[in-house]
Amino acid sequence: MTNLSYRMLYIGGAPAGLLGLEELFDALYTADLDPNHEELPAQIIRGVRQHNFIPKPAVADYQDVLTREYQKYYRDRSGGKAVVARDYGHWQGFPREQIPWFPVVSADLCDGCGKCIEVCPKEVFEMNEDGKVEVVEPFLCIVGCCFCKGACDPKAILMPDRSLLDTFTHGQRPGT
Repeated sequence: MTNLSYRMLYIGGAPAGLLGLEELFDALYTADLDPNHEELPAQIIRGVRQHNFIPKPAVADYQDVLTREYQKYYRDRSGGKAVVARDYGHWQGFPREQIPWFPVVSADLCDGCGKCIEVCPKEVFEMNEDGKVEVVEPFLCIVGCCFCKGACDPKAILMPDRSLLDTFTHGQRPGT
């Protein structure tokens, strides 16, 4: 079995981990599929479903997000920028993508102050076009860190309970 890329995206306001997205985008680009082609959203959904489950009620949200992601991929690659799957490293011997430690921002509570962006030592957040903060790279979040949550005056940032990490620090090690 081939190792597929893994990427976490926010789709419909919830994190979704997807296998094989980089490989799919590479295949679409190699086939010279224009990012504005009317068949692109349907082709992306078919391709993503080869390795992932997409709930029927969420198909439109997946199409919107994945089409935008392919447009960015196409633009970067057409501009000569190397596009490679990101390696998030490991934590306590586990691939970082397996550790569900990352912030979730409530769009309803976020006032767009950007304090979380200022205190985050990684590039986890970005300001969106609505002037709200969103999580764009959840697996860059430092496992166990909560600086952003503490800086958020409207309390718009939720973090997992630290006890979640006990599963990884006291649980079974990879490969055992």
